Amino acid sequence: MLYWIHRAAHIIPIVKKYHFNHHKVINTNTIKWNWNNLLLYNDTTESTIDLWLTEVIPTCILSYLTGQWWLIIFYYLWASLLQERIEHNKNFDIPLLTSGKWHLQHHNNGNYNFGLFLPVWDKIFKTERK
Repeated sequence: MLYWIHRAAHIIPIVKKYHFNHHKVINTNTIKWNWNNLLLYNDTTESTIDLWLTEVIPTCILSYLTGQWWLIIFYYLWASLLQERIEHNKNFDIPLLTSGKWHLQHHNNGNYNFGLFLPVWDKIFKTERK
């Protein structure tokens, strides 16, 4: 689901407006802790709106519809503690995960690497670039 939402964020004008701010403002400071992340606030207001539109709200809806509340807990821990520290970290390159070098490829060419955690959907729909 998040794969398709991310792809839609590159097409739907109102979401694209906010999402492209995320592409423009890349936090590469992976050492400094930022307390704003505990509130799921990113580098800019626009980037935060993008996060909420493309990840937070869809994850909450999916958790509610399926009754799988662990998804919200897992996602919150990921987004508040890890995501900003490894997502744009060029030194982070673990096979089968979509952060670090893999995600930075998406920033270089927004037509590839849409996956949030695992590249499975990118492999299936041939949008993966290594």
